[in-house]
Amino acid sequence: MCARESETIIKTDCEINGLKLHSLEPENPVRSRPVLFIHGMWSGAWFWQDYLKLFAAHGYSSHALDLRGRNGSRPVPDIGKVSLKDYISDVREVAEALDNPVLIGHSVGGLLALKLAELLNPPAVVAMSPAPPRGVSPDLSWNLFRAALVHLPRVLLRRPLNPVKDWGIRHELDRLTSEERVRLNDRLVPDSGRVAWDIAGVGVPVVADNVDCPLLVVGATEDQVTRAKMVRKIAAKFKSDYREYPGFGHNIVLERGWERVATDIVEWLEKGGQGGNLAMG
Repeated sequence: MCARESETIIKTDCEINGLKLHSLEPENPVRSRPVLFIHGMWSGAWFWQDYLKLFAAHGYSSHALDLRGRNGSRPVPDIGKVSLKDYISDVREVAEALDNPVLIGHSVGGLLALKLAELLNPPAVVAMSPAPPRGVSPDLSWNLFRAALVHLPRVLLRRPLNPVKDWGIRHELDRLTSEERVRLNDRLVPDSGRVAWDIAGVGVPVVADNVDCPLLVVGATEDQVTRAKMVRKIAAKFKSDYREYPGFGHNIVLERGWERVATDIVEWLEKGGQGGNLAMG
């Protein structure tokens, strides 16, 4: 059940099978499809708050979900044992309830969007700084490799991974101001060691030939987590449209100038990417 506020842009709080959904909707949507935003590890629906506003202002019904095990969304007994298949199931349930939305994901959320592109054939997908699917080798910096070694025991034991403040500042939030780093670090939550293993140890298969929808992959030149060289390989694997943004790091959704990236994505959707126009005629 959803509770709405009466405004030109309508704020909506929903639950779909226990999964929390945060939405902004125009009173009179002018786009033929809604948009579903998918966050990455340690994050939540809050990550997309600026994108929700911008996309709603452009006429999209805009939704961001909290994956299970965070912010009261589908509570789990042990977040460390949650699998990537669980997260895929979460996104699939919400996407089907929203009647096949455009999917936009960041980092691990970008990988989830790629997998759902194979499973659901959505109208379009945007993968921003995506984690690599199976077959694309990760391109780890030395500092990121050392951080991965620190987390390895908890990954192998399927334990919760707690966001490490100093690591986050150096690698994920390094393009933000000190004040922004502290504020955002306070919002990060524990995530799944099993998910980290599913991605880095086993690998997530996504068959490129089964992805038929318009696809845009976005990279950032200063990204030290999913580095641009690797993201280009992902774009090449799927023969997708690709855009790379100089001066941005891993949190391209939050960093200064985010509006330019978001507006470019809106324009790509309006032009239909590799397919037809997604706006209502």
